[in-house]
Amino acid sequence: MEVEWVDKVLLQSDKSLALGYLRVAFYLDKFYGDKIHKWPQHAFARKVQRLELNLFPDDGPPSSRESYTFHYELFRLSSGKSQPGYSEIRHHSQIGFKSLRALSLKSLNVTGEVLEFFLINCPFLERLVVEASSVLINLRVCGPSIALKYLEVCYCLRLQSIIVNDTNLVSLKTAAAHHLVLQNVPMLVNVWVSGDSLNLVRDVVSWLSCCLSKLEVLTLRANTLHISQEKGIVRELPQLTNLKEFVLIAFASKDDSLIGFTSLIRASPNLEKFVLKLESWWDDMVRGDRKLKKAASFPLQHLKVVELLGYYGHRSELELVEYFLENTIVLEKLIIDPRGPRNLKSPKMRKEKKQEKLARNCAKQQLRGLIPSHVEFSIL
Repeated sequence: MEVEWVDKVLLQSDKSLALGYLRVAFYLDKFYGDKIHKWPQHAFARKVQRLELNLFPDDGPPSSRESYTFHYELFRLSSGKSQPGYSEIRHHSQIGFKSLRALSLKSLNVTGEVLEFFLINCPFLERLVVEASSVLINLRVCGPSIALKYLEVCYCLRLQSIIVNDTNLVSLKTAAAHHLVLQNVPMLVNVWVSGDSLNLVRDVVSWLSCCLSKLEVLTLRANTLHISQEKGIVRELPQLTNLKEFVLIAFASKDDSLIGFTSLIRASPNLEKFVLKLESWWDDMVRGDRKLKKAASFPLQHLKVVELLGYYGHRSELELVEYFLENTIVLEKLIIDPRGPRNLKSPKMRKEKKQEKLARNCAKQQLRGLIPSHVEFSIL
């Protein structure tokens, strides 16, 4: 069995050798807790640099099974310290924690207190990923002494706040941006956020107000069922003067117009790459025949690459292609990919293969004659 195999590898290997990377990815729940909690102990004792525990190794949110909780047996709670609430590691593992550079905890429960312990006591911890923890309520990443540069917090449904203050964080990904507080993050240049409110763009501007002018890459995951009303698009946006790449991930169960998002593109005068990733269900993909919408003309001086994933021939997709062809000045490459972002690596069913073939043929028919000869055009 997988659990015994991991035990065997960790226990029988040379304990005097430092451990560069340990990744455990099995479908395990809390009933294997007695085994699971020993693995990081062994890893820390051997000065692990990169540790990943993924107890639901599959795409998308985990199931509702009872998740394993990161055991406090790894810790000895301190009392009367200058920083109350933080934990103190057992003596035999202290050196191992000081070697830690990347920590990924997916589909297991871990509290903000434990995460903050790692941040405070791991001087070289640069990357932290937390996914699907049902006990994570609040997380603070505060202080210039924290080495963290990459933070990802997703699918933590009870999360109430993420406070990032006075740090050198470079990249942030979160599906709970409405609980996000950012202050004094001068190095933050790459942000991934999601939302489904009627005022999505306005909310994003509010959440990221302290770093918008510095952003170089912005990924926005939106629920277009709301965006179709276009109430979330504000007319006057602050200039995203440093933005080089804009990625829009949208759910396409209906042929909702995406033209409203061109306001973000117009607010990014130095944008070089635009990527649209359409997440959809094949059964819902019906091509409508509504009238094509037009966005206001605006010269895109620096846009070189446009990539559309999950292209199926909807009016919404064709509207965007026409917008870019009419407004770009130096466009070099246009990539159409009918495969959905979720299906790039998974095996295809016969129906999916058929739908992808139809989408390719539709793209050829729609775009034939529209693409200038100097633009590199490909349908994957």
